[in-house]
Order: sequence, then structure tokens, then C-alpha cells
Amino acid sequence: MNEALRVQAVKQFEKLDLEYNQELQRTIAFAAKICKTPVSSITLIDNDTQWIKVNIGLDISQTTRQESICRYTIKRKNLLVINDTHNDARFINHPWVTDGLKVRFYAGAPLITHDGYCIGTLCVVDYKPHVFTKQQQLTFKILAKHAITVMELKLSLDQLANTFTELKQEREHKINTEIKLRSMFESLTDAYFLMDKNCDVIDFNRAAYTFVQDKMGDKLSYGRNFIDFLTPAYKTTFKNNFKKALKGEKSQLERLADYGHRGQVWWDCVFEPIRNENREVIGVSYVARNINERKLHEGKIIEQNRLLSRIAEIQSHDYRGPVTSILGLMNLIEANNYEASKEYLMMLQTAVKKLDEKIYEVVNLVNDPKLI
Repeated sequence: MNEALRVQAVKQFEKLDLEYNQELQRTIAFAAKICKTPVSSITLIDNDTQWIKVNIGLDISQTTRQESICRYTIKRKNLLVINDTHNDARFINHPWVTDGLKVRFYAGAPLITHDGYCIGTLCVVDYKPHVFTKQQQLTFKILAKHAITVMELKLSLDQLANTFTELKQEREHKINTEIKLRSMFESLTDAYFLMDKNCDVIDFNRAAYTFVQDKMGDKLSYGRNFIDFLTPAYKTTFKNNFKKALKGEKSQLERLADYGHRGQVWWDCVFEPIRNENREVIGVSYVARNINERKLHEGKIIEQNRLLSRIAEIQSHDYRGPVTSILGLMNLIEANNYEASKEYLMMLQTAVKKLDEKIYEVVNLVNDPKLI
């Protein structure tokens, strides 16, 4: 492991407010109950410091790396279990064993990122010896995997939020520039819709809701068929482009829509397929952009359809499902007095893997230079 790159990865996670994350707090609480220990924590270890980010049973937030037991764990790819520190030559004279906490039992699982860097540990500690069963070890490994998954999700979402903020600032700057150059330019309307393969609406933004309400005299809602909101003159054209998108083909058109007494609007419309992790088309992203000002005045507003389509594609990936499954299974295990069957553990492991795959997609999208 490249230590410099490992420490660089640790620095990214040190900036996060992990101690306030309820899912991580639930994870260490679950670990403590499963292992029947008074102390449980999530740690990060950089060049010379161990940061205790989330913990139960400790009143310290950091120690030196040298005096940390967890420093042995980050050098491994598997659990480090010390049933009795008094019987282990490596730790019998350790300051945390002879003084301070007087640790007798320790179990630590390395927290390994997608890039293969061990940034810290999930660990439990007790003041008396323990026997760590195979079932406890398996559950502990799953909890460690879940913890790093939650941490990477938090990191990705923070990065995504920063990217969106930069994009918003850039977009506002461009709009302000256009306003200065075009005195009659007042606003830009961008409405996007996400539809399943049956053309039922599964997501939309505020601009889309306002457009349907103002121009169609109807209320946009989840589950409604989008065809219901189209003018009769546009239905055939829309259906043809929708079918193309379902076949994996992106299309774009400009059209003048007549809404009777509600007026006319020029739209720039983009149809783009939405794909799942297997590259299968599961729906269509439809972006409608008000281009009345562009039609009335010289020049063009900077093209933003690609950006909106990318944002729509990001929002189409549902990474909340696996988290819900994990929480549900953990609640079931908790309700069963923390006795987890092999079936529950296998289901937990499957859910964690699915969440891991979803986050990997989001990480790639966030780091895609085309998004910036």
C-alpha cells in the first residue's frame, strides 16, 4: 500500500462530520451489542494521529498513532482479534493495556475504500477477555463494510453538492451575462421529466410542475402518464421520439407549442435514454427548455441540455433501496434480540454489495470531468 496515497485518502474523510451521522452511530451501537462490549468506535489513522470519529464508551477524540492498537489493524486485510491482551506478547506491555483503559479484549476490522486504501478501523474493546465467535466475526465484517460504504456515500454526496453549487454559480453568472447583453432577457425555464418505459412520470423538477400548471391547467404528479399533459398536435411527434429513446437513441427537436389563451412557447426538447448499471434502457429523460428569448433576440443562451441530462441521469440511480434493506434487516435482527440467522446475514451482505455498486456509479459520475 502506498502510504502517501493512503494518508491522502484519510484526509478526505477527516473533513467529514462523521460523528453526527446517525447511520454510523447505529452501526457502532449494533457492533457493541453484537460483540457485547462497552466500547465501539470508528477510527481514522493518518501519518501520526488516530482520530476517533464515532464512538461509544470513550471520552477521547484522538490519540497518537504510535500508541494506537488500531495501527496494527490497518496493515491487514482481515480482522485483528485479541481475545486476551495479557496472552499476546505484542500488547502485554502496551500503554492501553497496562494503564489508561486497561484493555483486555480488542477486535478491529479495516475500513478499505474502493481504491484499496485502508483509512481506519471499526473496532470494539472490553476490559475483560472474550471469545469471538465465527458468527460475531462475520457480522462484524459486514458492519465494517457497511460503515465504509456509508462513509464513501457521505463523501460522494458532499462532493456532488459542491459540484452542484459550482454549477449553479456558473449558470447564474452566465444568465447574468446574458441579461446584461440582452436587455429584454428576463428568465430561463428548464423543465425536466423522468419517465419509465410506459411513459409514466417518476420524477420532475419545480419548473416542470409550474409549466404543466400554467400552460396545461393541470397538476403534475408521480405516476401520471405524461401523454396526458401533451397538446394533441404534439402527441405523435413525442411518441416517435420517446420510442427512439427506448431503443437507446438520443434525439432533440425545437417546436412551437400553442396553448390557446395561455399563449405560445418555443421549446427545445431533448429525449435521452436512462440506463441501469447493466446498460439496459429503463426509461427516458425528457428535458424541455424555454427558448422564447433565444428566438426573439440575437445569439444563443449557452447550451445546457447536456448538463441537465447528466443531472437527470444521476438522479435516476436509486441508491436508497439497498440502505433501506440494510436498515430493515438490522431492525429485524435487533427485534430478535440481536440473534442473526445466516439468511439475514447473507441478505445484509447482498444489500451492502448492491449499495457498494450504486455508490461506485455515483463516484464515477461525480469525478467525470465532463460534469464540471
